[in-house]
Amino acid sequence: MVGKCRGKGNTGVLMTRTKITSREKYSVFEDRALQYYDSMHEAFENGRYEVCASNAVHCTICVVDAMCVLKLGKRSAGQNHVEVISLLKEVNLSDEQEKTRICNCLYELLQLKTPVEYGDKKTSKAVAEKAMHLCKKIYLPLLTEIGKIMASGGK
Repeated sequence: MVGKCRGKGNTGVLMTRTKITSREKYSVFEDRALQYYDSMHEAFENGRYEVCASNAVHCTICVVDAMCVLKLGKRSAGQNHVEVISLLKEVNLSDEQEKTRICNCLYELLQLKTPVEYGDKKTSKAVAEKAMHLCKKIYLPLLTEIGKIMASGGK
């Protein structure tokens, strides 16, 4: 089921389309994030900077989906990937300041997506390094948080 939540029509507030997803399915998104994370590193080592940066973006979207599915029972289904930030803000994390840092990094990383995937310029090594750096600042803390949640019984 896809539905809209949070937003005020044309007032400039981003509407977030979500898909209800069974909380047990969080591991599908967590596993997918790991695959993108590993592929990101492999692509960088092979000088495939577009693939590296693209995998960084998709890794973070998947790990955020894993967290949102685990904690909220829903994930972002919007065409604008920035909507995932609005949904992540609904999740209570053990460190709310860290969540703010994650959201800021995610916004910055998502700004790279369109030029990397659809632009007419080759992605530089520097851009790929930036994407990997931002990805790590999102992926690793959320993965740690998921581990804490599961260690405490999944709540």
